[in-house]
Amino acid sequence: MKTLLALSALLFLLNLFPSAYAEGEYVLKKDDTVRMTVFQEDELATEAHIGKSGAVSFPLIGNVQLVGLSVKDAEQKVRDLYEKDYLVNAQVNIAVLAYAEKWVIVGGDVRRPGTITMPEEGALDLRGAIAQAGGVAESANTSSIVVRSKDGNVRTLSLEGSGSVVLKHGDSVTVGRSTLNRSTVTVSGKVNRPGIIEFPKVGSLDIVTAIAQAGGFTRIANTKEVIVRRDKQQFKVSLKDIERGTAKMFYLKAGDLVIVQESRW
Repeated sequence: MKTLLALSALLFLLNLFPSAYAEGEYVLKKDDTVRMTVFQEDELATEAHIGKSGAVSFPLIGNVQLVGLSVKDAEQKVRDLYEKDYLVNAQVNIAVLAYAEKWVIVGGDVRRPGTITMPEEGALDLRGAIAQAGGVAESANTSSIVVRSKDGNVRTLSLEGSGSVVLKHGDSVTVGRSTLNRSTVTVSGKVNRPGIIEFPKVGSLDIVTAIAQAGGFTRIANTKEVIVRRDKQQFKVSLKDIERGTAKMFYLKAGDLVIVQESRW
């Protein structure tokens, strides 16, 4: 009987505080912003953005790796570190102030190709993502839209039948161009002027030239390797090897999507 009463009480409390319970189970990610407080130790309060390293620097205990931990486990880890050398019975609380933005990339024959931020609540469908990218261009082939997920799954869809297609974080969408006028590529990601690059009237277009025409790399770009998505194929192109002369120049084809990622270092 006591066990049943205790279980009922626990369920009642979880119903009263569902959001707090959910946050405790939330797994921390790069680019989340967190706030850490310790009861009766105001000078230890820390608000920080989780950067590329996945760690946050806390007073006294230094850098603590948080990415991949639930909020509850992160609290326990920080508590143990404080209790090891500095505090007794530390009461640590970690709250997520801002969640890492989720995004998709929309390229190809749309009016404003680039990165689309997903809503914090609700879903983003294919039509909505293309609409946020300015809609399809006049030369688009709306029956040939390629959606590639982060795990490599590829689907070719038609805009007319895409009303129920929900996108996930990290998806890339490439709107095809009519075979009557396939003469551009899209450069997206960490370049200064992401968008559509026209092929030269004579000759070919290599990847180095395309990136240069997109304004070159931003300060945080990965300048060693870029990704090229072509229909259902994906290529990892080593710019470092091309520069050294140990790899051939990579030439683009009309309709390619070039993605310059953020540097990991």
